[in-house]
Amino acid sequence: MCRIRIISLLCLILVVCATSSAQTKFNVLTPEDPVFTPLPDSLKGVVIDTVLTDSAIYPGTTRTLQVLVPAKYTGEQPACLLLGLDGAFFEALNVVDNLVYKEEVPVMIGVFVNWGKILDEDGNIVRYNRSNEYDRTDDRLAQFLEKEVLPFVNTLVTPDGRKVQISDDPDDRAITGSSSSGIAAFNVVWERPDLFRRIYSSRGTFVAMRGGNELPTIIRKTEPKPIRIFLQDGINDTWNHIFGDWWEQNQLMDSALNFAGYEYDFKWDRGTHSGFFGKRAYPDALRWLWRGWPTKVRKGKTMNGMLLSILPGQDDEGWKYLGEMSDTTSLIPDMKRRTLSSDELKKTGLKNICSVSRMHNGDIYMSDCDGRLFLQKKGSRKPQKLETLATGDSGFAITPNGKILISSEKNSNWLISYIIAPDGTLKYGQQFYWLHNTDNHNNTPYGNMQFDTDGNLYVATPIGVQVCDHNGRVRAILPVPGRKVDFIAFSGNSLYAVSHGRIYVRILKSTGYDSWAEPIEYKSQGAG
Repeated sequence: MCRIRIISLLCLILVVCATSSAQTKFNVLTPEDPVFTPLPDSLKGVVIDTVLTDSAIYPGTTRTLQVLVPAKYTGEQPACLLLGLDGAFFEALNVVDNLVYKEEVPVMIGVFVNWGKILDEDGNIVRYNRSNEYDRTDDRLAQFLEKEVLPFVNTLVTPDGRKVQISDDPDDRAITGSSSSGIAAFNVVWERPDLFRRIYSSRGTFVAMRGGNELPTIIRKTEPKPIRIFLQDGINDTWNHIFGDWWEQNQLMDSALNFAGYEYDFKWDRGTHSGFFGKRAYPDALRWLWRGWPTKVRKGKTMNGMLLSILPGQDDEGWKYLGEMSDTTSLIPDMKRRTLSSDELKKTGLKNICSVSRMHNGDIYMSDCDGRLFLQKKGSRKPQKLETLATGDSGFAITPNGKILISSEKNSNWLISYIIAPDGTLKYGQQFYWLHNTDNHNNTPYGNMQFDTDGNLYVATPIGVQVCDHNGRVRAILPVPGRKVDFIAFSGNSLYAVSHGRIYVRILKSTGYDSWAEPIEYKSQGAG
């Protein structure tokens, strides 16, 4: 314990000495904000207490909801939204009611949602669902809020006849949470900035429970998103022998958000893992999150060198929706050239071909959906099954110099690198490229992959397009609307991506390389 406290003291000294763009602050014990005092009855908003059951996303769960409709809400037009996880924590009903009345924040509906539980026939709790809902690092909770909670709330009517209407503009929505709900709130905004763009996370559980410890690394590598973040934690927060150190992980989040150039604040104190200081910071956090509204939340300005080298600029238009996957051939250039025609396929005698690479010399590499790799030499009638098999089921790519073939590995975060021998066969295969995959996406198949002319590898993955350097390390992640990317293709400096059957395109600085082009030598990035 003594060692832990010494480390914490050292961290405190380092934080005090460092200058953060987020203006990291020490939270002294100040008098409680007057907004915690309830408004007079004549000025109070209406609180609707209700229960949500029959969830399709979290089957069997039941949970309580409190919906605050401030007195200043007329019902004539949609209001902003403040969604609180773990229910009306931080005395949220009084705080939000006061802030709206005093016009320190926009008129907003407060929706305070508790975690789910499963009850038996006698009303006893047989399963708690809090950690499963809150500590995950996928988009399931965001889906639950989007598809089940908010549509339900929009059906409510106050006793005096005001219909609850919530704005669908993500800039008009904020979400809050503490501890496990603190990481949950962050993850909702991170996964779905098209739903929420403002977040207060108090003592967030960014530790090794269900992949939360990966978030600082992912933030550093991911193209910045339009979100605004307020973090709060204490230097004596929880240290757990199994999961890690809450304070240290929040510092890593602070560092990552600063590196990625986000508009954020980090208020810290001497507290433990309790709601005391989180409650004290809550009113100022909401004021800060909503400052300047209705001005849109801006994207971060990253210091990631790989992102800066491949993205046109901070204000580029990003991804543009083109159409549905049924129009792939017409919408994505050279798609016919990237596949085999029915006649060509028939001649090979192979079935279920998933990936094809035509080489400049007329050779053709093919993989089937069972992960078997074949080579059909120019002039040969039948393809040969290579002795070294590609174990993946999602395709392969060949470096621009034609010397290396990269294949996915089934049910793995690894890609295998093979050396291409002069006769076209493969040798010296080894796990080489390592991709990010949160704990909640294990065994999810990757899509295809393609190189740019600088030798960087672009891979379609469940968390976006991951960009790897020559030594197999992910340096950048390009999120795509819909999140999971099933297929990518370059055409010049246009990168096409297919996600959930929808085709998107964006312009990059980098230029894609197709294997049928003449081989090119690219500048080495060294041993790494």
